[in-house]
Amino acid sequence: MENIVLTIGGLIKRISFSDVFFFGSSLILILLLVYIVYLIKTDETEDKNVNNELPKMYPSNEIASIVSDIEENYEPKHVDLSKYEQEMEDTAIISYEELLKRSNSDIAYDDKYKNKSDDLIVKKVDDTNLSRTREYVNLPSAVMMSYENEEAFLEALKTIQNNLVR
Repeated sequence: MENIVLTIGGLIKRISFSDVFFFGSSLILILLLVYIVYLIKTDETEDKNVNNELPKMYPSNEIASIVSDIEENYEPKHVDLSKYEQEMEDTAIISYEELLKRSNSDIAYDDKYKNKSDDLIVKKVDDTNLSRTREYVNLPSAVMMSYENEEAFLEALKTIQNNLVR
């Protein structure tokens, strides 16, 4: 018995501050790890309980009846627009088709003209009005570019694009 007490006493005398620090930090890390595992386990059981309670609170047939009721009895509310907003709503052109409906002049395009570039669509305006392809567009003050100027403009754009790529 004396040997055990002397051995323990000698061991305590030889423990330095760094040994106590290492032992204490190891103990704290182990306790922290156990606590984190405990929190994870309790969260999983709470999630299972919540998932089990959800169908009891909202049965699927009740949700379906609510959705069908909303779909059948939905009435949009009237929005009061100011004078300016109403004018903008009346004059706004939303699509190309709407633009064609509102226009009052027609432009004929040459059906035989084939563009040299595949990535750009260029239509040639037919001055003789013999073409069958017509689009009705309102152009009150538009100045139409001649075909030669249009081709030169397209070539200039291609040159600029090639120079910018370099």
